[in-house]
Amino acid sequence: MKFNAKQFFSNILNGMAAGIVVALVPNAMLGELFKYLAQYHSIFTNLGQLLIIFQFCLSALAGITISQQFKFNGLQTAILSGASVLGSGAVQFNGKGFMFVGIGDIINMMFTIAISAFLLTILGNKMGSLNIVFLPLIAGILPGFIGSLSLPFVKQFTGAIGQLIQHFTTLNPLLMCILIAMSFSILMATPISLVAIATVISLSGLGSGAANLGIVACCYTFIFGSLRVNDKGTVTTLIIGAAKMMMPVYFKHPIIIVALLINGLVAGLCAYFFHVQGTPMSAGFGYTGLVGPINALKFMEGSFTQNVISLLLAYVVIPLPIAFGTHQILKKVLPRYNDEIYLYKAEQ
Repeated sequence: MKFNAKQFFSNILNGMAAGIVVALVPNAMLGELFKYLAQYHSIFTNLGQLLIIFQFCLSALAGITISQQFKFNGLQTAILSGASVLGSGAVQFNGKGFMFVGIGDIINMMFTIAISAFLLTILGNKMGSLNIVFLPLIAGILPGFIGSLSLPFVKQFTGAIGQLIQHFTTLNPLLMCILIAMSFSILMATPISLVAIATVISLSGLGSGAANLGIVACCYTFIFGSLRVNDKGTVTTLIIGAAKMMMPVYFKHPIIIVALLINGLVAGLCAYFFHVQGTPMSAGFGYTGLVGPINALKFMEGSFTQNVISLLLAYVVIPLPIAFGTHQILKKVLPRYNDEIYLYKAEQ
């Protein structure tokens, strides 16, 4: 089985995008609803816990979806998934036992998977019946060990981005909102975890609201780009808020960043003028599960009706048509910007 570098990288991105959707969308859709319903019956508490556990399985699920891209067999898939879990940092030893500490670092996860997939591709079935003995060590444990060594350095990279965004919070409120919203808009469809960044730097208040609306801007950008070229399932997933599934598209056509920056700018203005606020935990969710709007509502003063109208203006009425207009205008004035660059293929 042979792959050129472009196809190899494309397989990693496509598989990772699918894994993220499978692992994160269920909790994004139903998590907040189950939290609310839990006050009426304990079964919703249990269901909510299962959603979180399923979400924490991202590293293993990503290993499976990426293996599918490479057409690996069952043994190779199991090895790749194991390496992914080891390199993600999602499972750590706390002195008493092992525990999940989150979904893991997606960038390091991809790095580890790339090493494992490369070794599996090179080795294939060359060892014959000894594959089941030595392949887990060579293509599973070894890449996982390398991933565990690279994890602190990858976290430093994410931390540097967080420090830059934290610096934005020291600027005047209007400029802060614009820069944070634009940053989150262009970073949402990348392997970088915006939830992790927001929580590490304790992004709250207007900064959190701007980040939240920046993610909304990213989702709207990909929704309008996808309407004419992608199937209903892809568009529906984007409407839910899973913009990370478009990582392969974004990396293949970086010109999309122009639309993201424009829509991010509008999002920042909405955050400032409608005084949208939030918490570190709500900053990285956008409108998914209504986490952003619900948290923003808690910080707003005045009548409930007035606040809801303000949130509708900030989250829908203003940014949605502007995102549509931005897409239509850029298709006419920007070379190589068209509907086709948003085409998502599960297998490219």
